[in-house]
Amino acid sequence: MLKELKILTPIGMLGYSYNKETFWKSIEGGVDAIILDSGSTDSGPSKLALRKSIQTNEAYEKDLEEIVAACHHYRIPVMIGSAGGDGSTRGVNQIADIVLSIIEGRGYRPMKVIKILAEIEKDIVRDKHRHGLVHPCGIAVPDLVEEDIDQAQTIVAQMGIEPWIKAMNEYPDFDIIIGGRSYDPSPYAAFCTWKGFVDLGLSYHMGKIMECGGICTTPKSREALATIRHDSFDITPLDPKSTCTSVSVAAHTLYEKTRPDILVGPGGTLDLHLTTYEEMDDGRSVRVRGAKFIPVKENEYTIKLEAGKLNGFFSVFMGGFRDTVLISQIDTFLEGMKTYVKDKINFPFDINVQLFGRDAVMGVLEPDSGRTNHELGILLRARAETQEQATHVSQSARVYCMHAPYPGQRATAGNFAMPCAPLDIPMGPVSEFCMYHLMMISDPCEFFPIIATILDGPNTTPQRDSIESGFQTTTNSHKQAHVKPDIANTASASSQPTKTTDTKSNSNMSVLKEVPPAGYSFLADLASVIRSKNAGPYEITFDVMFSTAKARDIVKRANILTVETISRLYNVPVTDVITCLWWDSAIAFKATIKRPIVSGSFHDGDSHGSAQHMPLMSLPIPVEKLDI
Repeated sequence: MLKELKILTPIGMLGYSYNKETFWKSIEGGVDAIILDSGSTDSGPSKLALRKSIQTNEAYEKDLEEIVAACHHYRIPVMIGSAGGDGSTRGVNQIADIVLSIIEGRGYRPMKVIKILAEIEKDIVRDKHRHGLVHPCGIAVPDLVEEDIDQAQTIVAQMGIEPWIKAMNEYPDFDIIIGGRSYDPSPYAAFCTWKGFVDLGLSYHMGKIMECGGICTTPKSREALATIRHDSFDITPLDPKSTCTSVSVAAHTLYEKTRPDILVGPGGTLDLHLTTYEEMDDGRSVRVRGAKFIPVKENEYTIKLEAGKLNGFFSVFMGGFRDTVLISQIDTFLEGMKTYVKDKINFPFDINVQLFGRDAVMGVLEPDSGRTNHELGILLRARAETQEQATHVSQSARVYCMHAPYPGQRATAGNFAMPCAPLDIPMGPVSEFCMYHLMMISDPCEFFPIIATILDGPNTTPQRDSIESGFQTTTNSHKQAHVKPDIANTASASSQPTKTTDTKSNSNMSVLKEVPPAGYSFLADLASVIRSKNAGPYEITFDVMFSTAKARDIVKRANILTVETISRLYNVPVTDVITCLWWDSAIAFKATIKRPIVSGSFHDGDSHGSAQHMPLMSLPIPVEKLDI
């Protein structure tokens, strides 16, 4: 029985680029697998609805070149989940075609490339739905209706570990497995299980951290190495400027999750209440123990369905207002614009307006650079049934914004700056999520077909020497001793996040560049991290993390971070606050709310959900003293 496995994740998302030198030093040190993720719903529904990746083939090829080379020279197995961004058959084939072209083009040895597909036919979903076997994934998701199924452009399902294990059992000499939509940690947990590491609590927890690469490090980085044993696993950053701390690793289960303690996936639930995080003597690694996997009851196995639909077309225009007379009455002016367009257009349409502002209108001519509230940028989106109609709506709204009169007007040549030509830009179809639901199944492998391609590569490429390529010449077998990667001995970053204020300073000025009320401190000055992020398309989650337990306790004693406060700060009903809790393992607070507008929908202004943190930043907290 193997005592440990070493798993390398060079980047948290295929196509985002990683450090090649760091990658090859890790390969030289000896790894048992290269596993990485390629998919997400973070960027909205367009991948599913439009059937195309956000990343370019060039970006994928750049990342895959080194990975396939390592597979060729060292025979290190490679596993890629949620291929192509959405994990559709199109996405799997896209990544597979790039891999095959690299093998042929570089003259690599014959390789066995396995594909696991994850698209689900509409008739299957429709039948399951009619039998009451499809339910919303969380309280923020509406019930599925037949129209959603009919309009879905692509339906994918998140596979668990079972299809991955089946593929490895059927093709134990595989080189590369390219999987369709997968629960993010599934390839990691599957490989560990296949190699005899049967504690799913450990392997799933490790996978949940590693699928984001080095984002659990401080400062966050790209590459990470996991060493899993039968009773624990270690996470080690590979960037010499980064380190892992017990807090930074524990905090990762906060990231883009509804809650940090209970993580639900296909086949069961990961319970993290008893996890421990131990900083190792190397000053960079953290050892994790204690996660527990609770399997579902028999006949209760579910997979999550994801789908996008098209809902009309949209066009946009962009510009900027600099006239303070107009800005002072901008709401009334824009309401007049909507009335003008409504009177002018005789077909159904929709308009969304977003206002931004700072020094964009006058640029280098701006005499008041840095002054707030002196200009506004406008992004207007117009939606209609056809592209031509959407552009007509955009043009009508733009003409009003450009030339409509307003009280106190002095400038009669035009009201705002237009930086783009063409002025009205056709953007194509509007994408929306229409499925984020759990479907009950009897066989975890039933809907995930496995296809093997044995590519008879020419095997003409020479063995590259370590001076030229950055890695040592070896035989075509990677069975080496597990040696720790030769990472430069440079000073590590601080093991704790940097405080945002100097509490011993005589100044009361906040990091927000404001002075808090007497006896109060803004939350931004007590916390080291305050962030927002999607927790799936239907939720936004907020993480507040502290450098010390003392700082946390000041806020905790104030009893201000409550359901009622989150409801007030984000203008949502109390019933839409899904999670509100303290997570002491990461010295952190977590809150999750139902999204008022689903990610990527026409009226959504932040599809990633990562710019919603400011209400928490400026929350006043009563303080006794700031010796933290």
